[in-house]
Amino acid sequence: MSGLADTSLILFDCMRSALDAWAGRFGGERELLYWLLRAKVTEIGGGDSRRALEPMPDELRGAFAGLRQRTEAYWSDVRYSTLEPVTQLWGTIVNSVRVAAQSSRATEGQKRIFDFPAQSLVTFFQAARDRMEVADALYHAFKAMPAPECQALAALLNVHVDARLDAPTMLRLVRLLDHEGPMSPEETEDLASISNTHLVDAAFSGLRAHA
Repeated sequence: MSGLADTSLILFDCMRSALDAWAGRFGGERELLYWLLRAKVTEIGGGDSRRALEPMPDELRGAFAGLRQRTEAYWSDVRYSTLEPVTQLWGTIVNSVRVAAQSSRATEGQKRIFDFPAQSLVTFFQAARDRMEVADALYHAFKAMPAPECQALAALLNVHVDARLDAPTMLRLVRLLDHEGPMSPEETEDLASISNTHLVDAAFSGLRAHA
């Protein structure tokens, strides 16, 4: 059990570091996703989320109130009631990249709630990769998890991959890893577009490399 606890602590601390970098260097305070994650991080850490949300720009407050209510209702579903809070943090990222990539695995409920601009997600990953030790800890944590979405996160957080981290690359990778079986013509095209980088080796080992 200590291993699980250690992983949860790593994921929580790294999320907090990513949010600090997002606000400090990448303009995160202009993004709804930033404030949604910031509120949850503050709650998990035992802080006052209302105080943490005080610097939020006024133009975001109306949309944020509805968004937070919908996400809290989503995670309160009995199917997710036993999840650790830190799982909800990274689950928000997974659901958001699925929706952005128009994955068939995204449910209608997820599409209504986790609909964030692809560039907002790219900037989050850039912030998570801002400090080498944070990115490396996240890479190793997710690489050890066999689920395809975790392998996608590991690849996107791998600072040693020689691929430009932009919205098209992120969306192609998520689409490819979010499905199983033989590739469609569209997925084959996605694969060809990133085949000259190490993203394929970083994320496809044991998943769809020979599908």
